[in-house]
Amino acid sequence: MQIHCNGMILEWEPTRLIIAGYTGKNQKVVQQHIDELKALGISPPPRVPMIYDLSPELIQVTDQITVVQNHSSGEAEAILLDINGVWYLGLGSDHTDRVLEATSIQKSKQVCLKPISSQVWPLDHIRDYWDEIEIESWVIKDGVQHVYQKGTLGSFMNPDELLRIVRERDYESSGIAIFCGTLPLQVGTFLFGETFLAQLRDPKNGNTIQLKYNIKVLKDAEEE
Repeated sequence: MQIHCNGMILEWEPTRLIIAGYTGKNQKVVQQHIDELKALGISPPPRVPMIYDLSPELIQVTDQITVVQNHSSGEAEAILLDINGVWYLGLGSDHTDRVLEATSIQKSKQVCLKPISSQVWPLDHIRDYWDEIEIESWVIKDGVQHVYQKGTLGSFMNPDELLRIVRERDYESSGIAIFCGTLPLQVGTFLFGETFLAQLRDPKNGNTIQLKYNIKVLKDAEEE
């Protein structure tokens, strides 16, 4: 696939996809997210941070995904991409089946594509002020746009710390994509909408990385 960075086109084929969960610096916020999941019948994680190893084929630069039944939703996440030995920061959505999540978090993530931005920034360019990068998401449901998540990357562990953990747990590989964790919901519950939007914003220069995709719900043959 083609990834754009500062006017250059980078050719990249992901070799591994890692979803990191419960990566917050503030453990109270981490616990808030765990409590949100527990309220929905989802078991707490056995280890923090959690690392879910998924198929790299799920990563797509796309403006539409398809799902079975309308009970899946996105989560805006900063992503780290190893492209030709250089680390880049991008934006992705850990789209997840919320019914299946109550049974198996890893399976609930594996059944959904992971849309990512076509644009990235070199990690070294923002590494010194990672904490200040703003991240926000919105959901359009029944034609109405809702603020869904809002915060900064300062809510999450430093990227070097996350990369160290990935290496220590023997997940590192050339061409890897790492989803760095997500923020609590502004609305208090999952919204199953028709469109998901997200943005990273660099407050020093106003530059943004944006992501937008539609969710098409397939007919469920078992319910016809």
